[in-house]
Amino acid sequence: MNHCNKTNWGGKRECAGRKKTCLKKVSFNRRVNENILNILRDYARNHNMTDTEALESAILLQTNMEKLKGDMIMKICIPTSDGKLCGHFGHCDSFTFAEINPETKEILTIEEKIPEEGISCQSASWISEQGVSKVLAGGMGNRPLMKFAQNGVEVIAGCPELPVKEVIEKYLSDTLETGENACAGEGHDHQHCHGHHHGEGHNCRGQM
Repeated sequence: MNHCNKTNWGGKRECAGRKKTCLKKVSFNRRVNENILNILRDYARNHNMTDTEALESAILLQTNMEKLKGDMIMKICIPTSDGKLCGHFGHCDSFTFAEINPETKEILTIEEKIPEEGISCQSASWISEQGVSKVLAGGMGNRPLMKFAQNGVEVIAGCPELPVKEVIEKYLSDTLETGENACAGEGHDHQHCHGHHHGEGHNCRGQM
């Protein structure tokens, strides 16, 4: 019986009420999977392996490649306002994440993100979950510093409020000059971890 025949559609018959698609048609995903299996079978035959051994080798190769890629890439986070490093970690507009090739000093990707729960000093946990290894910041209180330390993330505080890309390039070329961490010290966390309430004369945007 030819299921692709137009007269087989409608009424109480098979496929009634559904999109008129030939039942013999193979889905794209299935075709791709079959192509991969054929490649694995050819590989197994050429290397005197079973199909299972070829599949295990392919999985191991993919795992090693992903691990190697992860080892080669360094991910940096910078608290950002108006395209520049923000002087207070919990008062920025967004966080900029940059992926770096540490061998070539090449910036691979740059993107800005904002956590769903909003930005505060508590964002340290969320940033750590993004796979960051270093944070370049201006001022940072003790609580986020401790959270980053617990998660194995290095914090470089006292960075100047320059354009984000310039900060990254200076860091990669070992020319980034840092000063004191203005947010460190007893009692500072409580004052600066609850919303964007700056003191008189303070500005995160482009202050030098």
